[in-house]
Amino acid sequence: MRCARCGLIALLLALSSAWAQSGRRLPAEKPKEAKESEEMAITLEATEVVVPVTVRDRYGHLIRGLSRYDFAIYEDGVRQEITDFSVGTVPVNVVLLIDVSGSVATEINDIRLSALAFLEALGPKDRVAIIRFNHKVEEVLDWETDKRRVQRALFQLPAVGNTAFYKALSVAANKLRGVEGRRAILLFTDGVDTYEGPDQKTFEEALEAVRRADAIVYVISKTKAIRAFLKGERSPFIFRPLDPSDPYIQLYLRVLDQAEEQLIELAEKTGGRIYFPLDQSELKEAYGQIAEELSTQYILRYVPKNTARDGRFRRIRVMTGNPAYIAIAREGYYAPRQ
Repeated sequence: MRCARCGLIALLLALSSAWAQSGRRLPAEKPKEAKESEEMAITLEATEVVVPVTVRDRYGHLIRGLSRYDFAIYEDGVRQEITDFSVGTVPVNVVLLIDVSGSVATEINDIRLSALAFLEALGPKDRVAIIRFNHKVEEVLDWETDKRRVQRALFQLPAVGNTAFYKALSVAANKLRGVEGRRAILLFTDGVDTYEGPDQKTFEEALEAVRRADAIVYVISKTKAIRAFLKGERSPFIFRPLDPSDPYIQLYLRVLDQAEEQLIELAEKTGGRIYFPLDQSELKEAYGQIAEELSTQYILRYVPKNTARDGRFRRIRVMTGNPAYIAIAREGYYAPRQ
């Protein structure tokens, strides 16, 4: 049954060439476990938690110009003392995680061009790695600050095959673990995983890996555009319109709905954002908004009052003194284990 469904999904994805846009405001999570020894063993008695925070108003506009005294941070309901504060000055490490399965064949050039615009907005010390995935997950570029090398790597992106999404997300998370500075994954996909292999992952396993890496995930999703295509609302002129009442189309729409819910959850729980661009201009705008957000993040640091090394997940909540502002951060972090 799954093989038949995968074949259907691959066929439908290959036909899609539409895009859709929408932005979402999202909740909270964050930090960074601890300062590690050179051998990756945690040896410090105090664990510093680093929390990148984005602040928006109720209309979604970024809020600049706040100070440390405008923030309050809580861990498991207990207020913490902010020990350090900065604005966008901590270099960011970004994994461009790009779906190159057959479903993006018609958009791959737009992906490249939009990613180039994103690169230009990054700072000189920000680093980028590129991982592409279809039925295989491959690292195209290791950490790099030279934008010309990143540009060349972006053109090594063919589009063919099925989608090992959950496995790729886990690989990207592991790439970020232990990296100093802010950590982000910029994900381009429809979120539908069609991979069946001995090393396949579940969504829950992939989300767990991302949370343990303390990474923010920004999602550029194809789901809304594909849904419009399947319902006959945006049929490319080179294809006959599809019949939305077809049982196979109905099956895939249900699969797509589930994938979209997972992508929204992924963005919300990591303090990121999700976009649904329809065309090249909206795709470029999404990349630009992500770059702007990364450059304006507030970086809060604190030493937890709970000093137990129990490896448990601790929830974080960040608030501002202005009730009209929304502070967006990760929902928590894993404490170090003794």
